[in-house]
Amino acid sequence: MTTTASTRSIPSVQPAETAALLRRWLENVLGADAFAWLTQEVERQEAGDERRLAVALGLAGRKTGRRALSLTIDDLDAAQRVREGWQPQYWAADETARAALLLAGYRGDDRAFAARLDRLCVTAELTEHVSYMKALAIFPAGGLLLARAREAVRSSIAPLFEAIACHNPYARDMLDAGAWNQMIVKCVFGGTPLATVTGLAERRNDELIAMLRDLVAERHAAGRSLPEEVHAFIAGRDVVPPRNPL
Repeated sequence: MTTTASTRSIPSVQPAETAALLRRWLENVLGADAFAWLTQEVERQEAGDERRLAVALGLAGRKTGRRALSLTIDDLDAAQRVREGWQPQYWAADETARAALLLAGYRGDDRAFAARLDRLCVTAELTEHVSYMKALAIFPAGGLLLARAREAVRSSIAPLFEAIACHNPYARDMLDAGAWNQMIVKCVFGGTPLATVTGLAERRNDELIAMLRDLVAERHAAGRSLPEEVHAFIAGRDVVPPRNPL
């Protein structure tokens, strides 16, 4: 059975609980000084010190490093209770810290949160921008951030594109059929493994299959091949995901 849009109900993110979960994971991998810095910056955001936010987000990489989170099976189960399909095992410490900082400043106003994130994306360095796109998986105001997500889908910068396309349930749940199909075709063109796309089989649709068949024909005529997973997806067979990094 093929579908043209996601039929999954979009979860209501609980920012405070999610931020607490992120901080608990970070406490397990950060040194005492780095975690003390993060705690102080989170408290500033909880107090509404928005002027400090951009500085803290910029410092996160230097303060926390880019080590992977050390997550247990229980941690991953907790992530699924926040949002089905969220895969924080693919997040680095600095990305997690930035998400925690932004969630700490959430005041229940989706429009204000979306506007703040939009402003940050305009001036963000690449690693910061990638962090924000990954964190769309757990941010509130998801519907108000679609323009930023679509922009990342169109990006020629691979890490930014992959922040939306790979291991991210936001794309599965929020992109319309046109943007979704564009993203999948771009994965094939750019060599991004289809198996890393959350919801790949779920969002399979006839228009996408036709587009991929045309691409296969073009590559065949040019004497070039495509990965076996592309042929498997077209045929409706399972595309095996990469091994869990745990």
